[in-house]
Amino acid sequence: MSNVAEARLLSKWYGQVIGLNNFSIDVPKGITGIVGPNGAGKSTFFKLLTGNIKTNVGHLRVLGEEPWQNPALLAKIGFCPDYDFLPPDLNGREYLRFVAGLHGMDSVRTATRVNDVLGIVNMVKDADRIMGGYSKGMRQRIKIAGALLHEPQLLLLDEPLTGTDPLIRKEMIDLVKDLNKVHGHDVIVSSHVLHEIERMTHQVALIYKGRSVASGDISEIRRLMSDHPHNIVLEGRGLVPLAQTLLTKPYTSSIELRPDRMGMNVRVDRPEEFFDSLPELVAGTGCELERVESLDDDLESVFRYLVG
Repeated sequence: MSNVAEARLLSKWYGQVIGLNNFSIDVPKGITGIVGPNGAGKSTFFKLLTGNIKTNVGHLRVLGEEPWQNPALLAKIGFCPDYDFLPPDLNGREYLRFVAGLHGMDSVRTATRVNDVLGIVNMVKDADRIMGGYSKGMRQRIKIAGALLHEPQLLLLDEPLTGTDPLIRKEMIDLVKDLNKVHGHDVIVSSHVLHEIERMTHQVALIYKGRSVASGDISEIRRLMSDHPHNIVLEGRGLVPLAQTLLTKPYTSSIELRPDRMGMNVRVDRPEEFFDSLPELVAGTGCELERVESLDDDLESVFRYLVG
């Protein structure tokens, strides 16, 4: 089996609200990142993968099987949702024992697996603390530990880095990578921040308004980001000669010079080429640039461009 999940023209709606719209994706083995803004459909996709909801239209296979009403398949999947559900009056170890009981583990197996997963997520020394006093990072680790207890083949992590500080984010990124490379789990992880996913894996899919707009190697996604048209703001002194020169370049679509001639908006079709040539153009025209800013150097702009 080359793919851990395959979706073809999936649609899921909630009344008048569309969660997924003709969504198609192949998820290979390893770590795959699902990237999109809030409300894009990431959580809906995860709920479909775990059989929590049923598709209205389309075809979905997870580990080669239909997930809806399939408890045998669910035993192969570990799910860490984006919301916080940990009971504050239990400690981490007590919570994991409770989860082990839900999986039907006996006392010997429970003790072994609880210790194992606490070690994997680096929570051994804090396992006996009440979870109401846990930091966001600790709570995320315990949630992941709970998802690992039954040794799933596939692990689903929905926005695991949300609300964590930079140091914890780095540790969590390293943990996700280890879950695959060291412990052998296939992982599907979602985020609304591309560079976070980029540090975990090179396999990425972009989702926007319920649609899969791009998927593949991160280098291809980065190419899409650099190649889509950008609106760029330039501010400074002596900009007229620079504007005249830019108008002769094939990558320039249009220029709007401000009345005070101390700023202009430049629309370019090949932003990477524009930025590469800008230092030489500035030197050649003698202008003094004080600000250069792209208004479209973000995922939201890429999504809008790809969707059309």
